[in-house]
Amino acid sequence: MSYDHDHLTNESTPSKIKEALLKLLIEKDIRHITSKEIAGMANVSRGALYFYYEDKFDIFEEIVQEQKEGLQKAIFDSLNGLDQINLKEMKLKVLPSLSYVATQIPFFLNMMDRNKMPYINFHAFFFEVFNREIMLTPMKENVSETLKDMYVHYRALYTYAIILFWFKEGMEPSPEKISQQYWDLVSQKRYYWMFGVPILPGEREARIDRRVIRTRQAMQEAMVQLIIEKKDYSAVTISDITRRSDVRRATFYDHYSSKDDLLKVITHEFCADIITILIEENSGNVTIKQAEAMLVRLFAYLSEHTSIVHFISGNYGIPDPIPEILNTLSEFYLKQRIDIHAGKKMYAYYVSGLLVGLILYRLHEGKVYTPQFLAQEFIQFLDLKKYKINLL
Repeated sequence: MSYDHDHLTNESTPSKIKEALLKLLIEKDIRHITSKEIAGMANVSRGALYFYYEDKFDIFEEIVQEQKEGLQKAIFDSLNGLDQINLKEMKLKVLPSLSYVATQIPFFLNMMDRNKMPYINFHAFFFEVFNREIMLTPMKENVSETLKDMYVHYRALYTYAIILFWFKEGMEPSPEKISQQYWDLVSQKRYYWMFGVPILPGEREARIDRRVIRTRQAMQEAMVQLIIEKKDYSAVTISDITRRSDVRRATFYDHYSSKDDLLKVITHEFCADIITILIEENSGNVTIKQAEAMLVRLFAYLSEHTSIVHFISGNYGIPDPIPEILNTLSEFYLKQRIDIHAGKKMYAYYVSGLLVGLILYRLHEGKVYTPQFLAQEFIQFLDLKKYKINLL
């Protein structure tokens, strides 16, 4: 038991343990990492590890909390001394969030990998950061509480989307370059960016046998119901799905390779529905009236459907679908015929993040409002360019 004296005098032991877990997470799912491996990587005894932490999940939770606090401090320090932010005259050379992420690559790279656990709900992560420590209040007088709440979701999701975009670019552009693209983009923010025109007839599957459609819908609905009932994605089996949908196990594998594959299809179907709502068939020049009408349809859809919506807003132990949604939506926006000085890819991810932020707002604070009211509020929100800085 000699380790007691050694590790009690070593203040870096918890840091070494957390760093070791992050290194192991690069290669492995947390479920396949043992305390012995973590202790070995950290060059400490298992007794020392258990002195500070109950288990590997306790270590991970502390890492996440420290990352939130670190990001909050980075934003606070970068804005301290400023009275306001003008999106048309942005003087910050680098987004505080992106600057911080650049110093914490192992954490953010690992946590955005949805192929292995642990899964972080990054919307909740960023929402807590922006809602708790920093609040930017629109400069317009009499701005509604709706717009203020909407703005927090917007910041959380555009930050998420920009980081995802940067990772997709292989992190080759500097944080400063990515930030400049962002400032260029939001300084000219336009309400019609969210709306598009059809790309190709047959973006979605066409002329599929109706029996096939019914079978797939039955399995998708069964999976959604089971996850909601059990509140645990890992507890849902393929046998559960086939029994609930009244199909044979072989039939399941005729359509999907795994339940993860089925979840991905559900996510893509959700995106396809959203895109269909946001398409203006006749022209790419969407008027404010047309934009409001499409937003009303979007909010109504979210109220009426119970598919992937539950997975976005709930905690069911499933891979966070938001990265898949952002990637799918960005593919649609990349195909739009629009000239963006800041770069088409940045535009695609930013608008996708904006849209997902709006959806999440509707599922949380916005669920008490009518679709008509929210559509009008959101159009006003897109015109906001100046914000007061409140450092709490």
